[in-house]
Amino acid sequence: MTTRALRLSPKASRLARAGRLWFYADDLTAGDVTPARIVRLQDDGKRDLGLAFTSAGRIAVRRCGAWPLTIAENGSNAGTAGSRDAIVPGREEFFANRLQTALANRGETVRIADAGGRLVHGEADGLPGLIVDRYAEVVVLQVTSAVVEAALDAIVPVLVEATGAAAVIARNDVAARRHESLPADSRLLHGRRVTATTIVEHGLRHEVRPFEGHKTGFYLDQRPARALVKELARGREVLDLFSYQGAFALAALAGGARSAVAVDQSEAALARAEAGAAANQLTGLTTVNANAFDHVRAERDREARYGLVVLDPPAFAKSRREVRGAERGYRDLNRLALRLLAPGGYLLTCSCSHHMRLPQFEEVVRQAAAGLPFPVVLRRRLGAGDDHPAVVTHPESEYLKVLLLQRPES
Repeated sequence: MTTRALRLSPKASRLARAGRLWFYADDLTAGDVTPARIVRLQDDGKRDLGLAFTSAGRIAVRRCGAWPLTIAENGSNAGTAGSRDAIVPGREEFFANRLQTALANRGETVRIADAGGRLVHGEADGLPGLIVDRYAEVVVLQVTSAVVEAALDAIVPVLVEATGAAAVIARNDVAARRHESLPADSRLLHGRRVTATTIVEHGLRHEVRPFEGHKTGFYLDQRPARALVKELARGREVLDLFSYQGAFALAALAGGARSAVAVDQSEAALARAEAGAAANQLTGLTTVNANAFDHVRAERDREARYGLVVLDPPAFAKSRREVRGAERGYRDLNRLALRLLAPGGYLLTCSCSHHMRLPQFEEVVRQAAAGLPFPVVLRRRLGAGDDHPAVVTHPESEYLKVLLLQRPES
């Protein structure tokens, strides 16, 4: 164990006490962020703020929660004003503790053989820069922290022991790694190479391809929204825009939809949607290989009507600079989708841009509904499932916004 500490400026200290988790190099008044490591973090009065990861990247400090303090040699509590720096745990001890706590909080997701779910969700589990998803016998990691990257040899054995995983895969083909000077790659960390596996969600079988699918292989965060679509779909004609491999469309058909149209630009994803319908013995699926914006305009022009439209586009705002353009995109797309609703029809609309906060997204949707020849009612707000916890003072962790809107019958 070592006794390394960083100290925040007075302004940054106020933000830290209010719950901020990320800080930049100019927020520090003492200590060095290189090399990337686990440190104790202090406020401007030398009061302990718990542990943090450091980085030479854009985000220099990421807080990762409390750790039991030890008693300093002089008998005072370590980490308080005027004392020596508090003790930093060794990396094996730290990661074992954090991972075991996260896994204990996930319950059945760890135990059920064909389950899919998130096992570690970054800051909410005290492990900033680490995402861990489980797809049956496969565990997939996404790492965006240099501290975590350097500790994979301590992390992977804990995950294997807890889950019995046949394969542990790193899906590190994400742009965020550039900020930490980490290479973008996908590689096998443990076990045998598994190119496809199957999970069961709400009674439906979904094939997951961990080396090539979107994100870590599947959109696990939309589990609650898919359950709602299944609940609402009976007797309706459904349009699933930006469908990927058609998980919403399949949920709708399983819920008794008369038909479901899955629209995506990826032929490979649509082929998996068709294979998913066959595997689940579902009929009524049509796939359309098209740009969703073009398709929804064409449907508007032919005055098509649907009982349920699902609008789950990719993130339109990947930085603050892109938010204004994202607002226009969301507004136009939602207005077009709302025009496709039959009386009594529903629109399930989503944003996964963490730079687009919920009040802002709702305002864009209100603007999209303004001027339509019928009212639009907000029926429900949803987010990611319980396995994607959010830190309330860290809005970046609550990235998924889902609104259920309805055009009334009359």
